[in-house]
Amino acid sequence: MWSLRIAFSVKNVNYSKKLRAVRQIQSGVKDSYLNNPGTEPLTIATFGDVLAETAHKYPGRVAIRSVHENVTITYEQLLNQADSLGCALRAQGLQKGDRLGLWSPNTAAWLVAAVAAARVGIISVLLNPVYEKSELSFCIKKTGLKGILISDKLPNKDYYGMLREMIPELQTSTPGALKSEAFPTLTSIINGGKEQLSGTLSYDSLITHNNNDVNKYGAEVKPEDGCLIHLTSGTTGEPKAALDSHINVVNNTYFIGKRNSLHEEHQRVCVQAPLFHALGSIVTTLAGLRHGSTLVLAAPTYNVHSNINAWFAEKCTIITGTPTMYIDLLAQMKIKGETPPPLRLAMAAGAPCSPQLIKNMQQYLNTESVKALYGLTETTASVFQSLPGDSTELVSETVGYIQDHVEVKVVDDNGKTVPFGSPGELVVRGYLIMSGYWDEPEKTRKAFYEDGWFRTGDKFTISEDGYGRIVGRLKDIIVRGGENIAPKEIEDLLNTHPDIIDSQIVGVADERLGEELCAVVRVREGTAVTLDDLRQHCTGHLAKFKIPRILKVIDEFPKTTSGKIQKYKLKEIIEAGKL
Repeated sequence: MWSLRIAFSVKNVNYSKKLRAVRQIQSGVKDSYLNNPGTEPLTIATFGDVLAETAHKYPGRVAIRSVHENVTITYEQLLNQADSLGCALRAQGLQKGDRLGLWSPNTAAWLVAAVAAARVGIISVLLNPVYEKSELSFCIKKTGLKGILISDKLPNKDYYGMLREMIPELQTSTPGALKSEAFPTLTSIINGGKEQLSGTLSYDSLITHNNNDVNKYGAEVKPEDGCLIHLTSGTTGEPKAALDSHINVVNNTYFIGKRNSLHEEHQRVCVQAPLFHALGSIVTTLAGLRHGSTLVLAAPTYNVHSNINAWFAEKCTIITGTPTMYIDLLAQMKIKGETPPPLRLAMAAGAPCSPQLIKNMQQYLNTESVKALYGLTETTASVFQSLPGDSTELVSETVGYIQDHVEVKVVDDNGKTVPFGSPGELVVRGYLIMSGYWDEPEKTRKAFYEDGWFRTGDKFTISEDGYGRIVGRLKDIIVRGGENIAPKEIEDLLNTHPDIIDSQIVGVADERLGEELCAVVRVREGTAVTLDDLRQHCTGHLAKFKIPRILKVIDEFPKTTSGKIQKYKLKEIIEAGKL
């Protein structure tokens, strides 16, 4: 499960007025419950059909500009290539509902394959491109993959080489007719790169396949069918496979894009986030394609210098990324010393943003404004999202206004709704909730209350005006001498210190108190921060029991590929005396 927070810029005043009117339905309600019925109905369609509508509306517009591959694809070409690939996969034996794994960094082929699968009823499984053999093996078996798309090897990742070690039969198999003892469901490996690889189907040949049968295959797909699977980050165990329907994807991408005003103008989006993550897939690329934006892939994997160069060269109007990516981006822009091209919006997601980072983005990135969005893997993406016209202060203090066609409430440990403004667990209900964890009915059942409310695991407060505030993850709560302490409150304050780039608060074992507060910080080059500096910075702003007693300085935090900081690893490193 992951929490998503996004900053973006919007200016659709009419849409803002409509949404603000919706808030009035909450007047007089005292319990932490919100329901936004939306200003227009849900779209009941398949994602393949709505993307075809976009392609027919903007045939000559560039859909994908992959700078690192020197590839440019228009919307007309995207639809033709996707339909050819989809028909070729069906001709190879993949049936409606079969799963296709996308195990690749950020490439044009990844995006074409995702569209292709949606067009012909195949379910895309979005695999982390840094998975090692054991992790990939688990996911192949968990979701019963029938095909896998791979790319050319990177300096630190040989996709084909790893598959060859896992599947000895691959090198001598007929392309598209793989028979593996270890992975009996797997029949096809699609080579999205330029190398000649034994036993694989050539992506380049598949995108020129006859696509006359696409309408026949598309007619089999129903809006309620599965569209794609996101794997949860698995930071504390094996990942779970969350299945989203076409209805989920069609509508969440639409409403995300509409609040970003993507439907008003042609936007050029610099994609920093990995495509396998919901920030990279739903929020950035698929929402962009839904509304006719141009997607700019700066590099196969995260590279701040490539991202800045693409922003400047391609005249991007939107940038997406995690909070950590923005910290890097701001640092490099200071070194570069140039005024960046103007941005319409800047999105920071994948983890909660500190208020100070939101303000720094607004001040230094030459963007119209920054905004916020919150969601999870299990909620497709957006649950809360800022409205046009929201001030920077409001954006820095909240995760936005409740999304269209969504219900939320905040409950205590017994599932009872708490009053507005009181903290508790956020629970969510609506079209956006996943169909379930693939092949795990018991874990799916435990993720919900009996009346259909999905349990986010996030500690939240909501207000009568429709806005949400994340306090932290329930599992992140530190218990120090019987006091429950939320790390985010302390981290947000530490991040305002002029010499601190970023901070994390973890609880480390203490014989007397159970847990003691440890601040782990990244500091600006050429500066030093002492524990006494921290105490002085916190005094007068935090209760004494919330002020860290231990300080550790680190160069880089351990993170997942999607940019989520792994606090449990920090805790392990500290308690092992390695920091």
